[in-house]
Amino acid sequence: MTDRTPRRGLLARLVPKSWALSGLMAGLIAFSVPARAAEPVFPPAGSLGLAPPPGMIPSSSFAGFEHRTGASIILVEMPPEAWNQINGKFTPEALAPSGFRVNGGPEPLTVAGGKGFVLRGRQSANGLTYAKWVAVVRGDAGTGLVTVQVPEKAARQVPAPAVEAALRTIAFRPKASLTEQVAALPYTVGDMAGFRPMGVFAGNGLILTEGPKDVDPEREQPLVVVTPSLGQVPVPEGAELAYARRLFTTQKDLRDVAITDEERSSRGEAVVVRLRGTGTDTRNGRALGMTQTTVFDRGRYLRVIGVADAGRADALARAERVAASVAMR
Repeated sequence: MTDRTPRRGLLARLVPKSWALSGLMAGLIAFSVPARAAEPVFPPAGSLGLAPPPGMIPSSSFAGFEHRTGASIILVEMPPEAWNQINGKFTPEALAPSGFRVNGGPEPLTVAGGKGFVLRGRQSANGLTYAKWVAVVRGDAGTGLVTVQVPEKAARQVPAPAVEAALRTIAFRPKASLTEQVAALPYTVGDMAGFRPMGVFAGNGLILTEGPKDVDPEREQPLVVVTPSLGQVPVPEGAELAYARRLFTTQKDLRDVAITDEERSSRGEAVVVRLRGTGTDTRNGRALGMTQTTVFDRGRYLRVIGVADAGRADALARAERVAASVAMR
């Protein structure tokens, strides 16, 4: 489930397999409004927040903030145990394959109710060069990953000192219930089709499953993942099918992925691509069946993936019912 923008590349490489996707980044929902400008702003039902630089507003498509120039701050919440799993792995050498060129090494970062570190550097993607900050922090509510990206052309509108000041306001608050997190998503799921919510990730992704386990690293239970893109995605008109194929065939922890059926249709002004196929779990060799529905609409996409044992055609059909019922708020 990768996206070759700088935002998701880092997360795909460094998020621990033990918890990411259970083993598999303003609007109609308003953010909490701070009483003073210097107080942290939290996403709906989120426990990780900060006071954004002037001109940055809450995003309606991911947990974080956006600027009209393309600058962004992405907030990713992780369990407390993630700190021990990733602490020490954020080094210039480890980040180099993602294209993030780090200046120096990690520096300590003090946050309200916790501690952490920050790395600074640059990254190029989609023909642009970004100034980039990655902060990893921990507090009573868990572990947080804060990624700031500012295009070079936006350096005056979102200056580095303002970013540094924002990072010093990172704070945690008590974690919301799963029900509250699902209710705060930027979309609704009209038909759960027999699945139940198992977790929310990156403030906009939803994991559904069928079965008693809330942690299923072996993928013994059918799984459905709903995940919108993080911000604008440069997919030219007519290239939707090729882009969806690439997403489908490069999913984490899967090999020998083959597409067996594909369909391109429309939903209003949106382009809908549905793919079906098979793959093998790299960790246990289990043969899997897969389905993916990707809705491309106004420079963004929303993706629904279903994964189940190869013999569970019923579960995959129900995953497609879920996909058909998802609607942006």
